[in-house]
Amino acid sequence: MTELAVAAANTPETEAVLAYLRAHPDFLWDQEDLLAAMTLPHVGRGSAASLLERQIALLRQQNGQLHQRIDAVLSVVRQNAELGASLLDLAVALLQSRDCGGVLEVVQRHLRDHFHVEYLALVMREALPGVVGQAAILAEADFRGLSVLAPAARAASGIALEAGLRSDLFGGEGAGLASLALIPLRGDNAQGAIVLGSNDPGRYGPEAGVDVLDQIGRLVVAALDRCLAEP
Repeated sequence: MTELAVAAANTPETEAVLAYLRAHPDFLWDQEDLLAAMTLPHVGRGSAASLLERQIALLRQQNGQLHQRIDAVLSVVRQNAELGASLLDLAVALLQSRDCGGVLEVVQRHLRDHFHVEYLALVMREALPGVVGQAAILAEADFRGLSVLAPAARAASGIALEAGLRSDLFGGEGAGLASLALIPLRGDNAQGAIVLGSNDPGRYGPEAGVDVLDQIGRLVVAALDRCLAEP
C-alpha cells in the first residue's frame, strides 16, 4: 500500500467507520442496498467470505425480482395484443353483417367467445326493424335509469342496478352477479345499451378500466347506424 493510500485509510472518518463495524460485526449483513453496491474481494477470511456469499444471494434475489417484473410486463403486452386482435375481429364481423339482427348476433357471439363475457343483456329503446327477441325493450323510466349511469356516453364499470331491472335483464341469475358494467349505444339512428355481468366482483369493479368497452360501443353503434340508414 502506498503512503498516500495509508494516509487515506487512517483518516478520522475511516477510523470511525472501522470502530463502528468492529463494535457491530453484523451490521453489513442486513444492509442490502449497500451490499449490492460494494466490491468485496474474496481474501479467504471467514467474515469476508460470508459477506460475499450474502452479496451473491442478494444479487440473485434482485435478479429474480427483475425477471418477475419483466414477466408481468410481457403478460400485459400479450393481453393487450389479444384484446387488439379481438377488437379487429369484431370490427370485421360487424362490417360483414347485413342487417341489425346480424349485428346483434355478432355482438353477443364475440363478447362471449372472444372477450369472455359471462353474462350480457342487449337493451334497445325501441324495437329494431326485423329484430325479434335479440334485445330487451325497456320501459322508458328504466331506460332513462340506465342512461343516467353513463351520462357522458362513456362505458361505466361498477354500476348498481335495482333488483327488478336485474331480473328483467338476466332472469334468476341476475341477483347473484357480483359486478356489472354498462356500454351505452347512442347513435344517430339507434339508442340502446349493453349490460355486462360477472360472478367476479373485480371483473367490472369501480376501478376497472373501460377503454376497451368504449371501443366496443363505438363499433356497435357505427354498425347499427349503418344498417338502419340503408334503404
